[in-house]
Amino acid sequence: MKKHGITMNHIARQVTKDDFQTFDYILCMDESNLRDLKRKSNQVKDCKAKIELLGAYDPQKQLIIEDPYYGNEKDFETVYEQCVRCCKAFLEKSH
Repeated sequence: MKKHGITMNHIARQVTKDDFQTFDYILCMDESNLRDLKRKSNQVKDCKAKIELLGAYDPQKQLIIEDPYYGNEKDFETVYEQCVRCCKAFLEKSH
């Protein structure tokens, strides 16, 4: 993130039941996350969140965004590029 001039104050957390009722979209990175989130959303009354893969918005059609944690710096760069492409496309579609 520093390489791209982005300051980050990140604290990870689990998705809560309230999130399904609060957010319009919950975007995830891979099929395992998608499956878990959809299962969890089925237990929530009045779920309004649309649960999708972030990669579904990738103009380069790379559906899955692999976790770079055990990879190298290049893997983190690839994920950064994928996320930027997908987020831009998502925001353009949402407006």
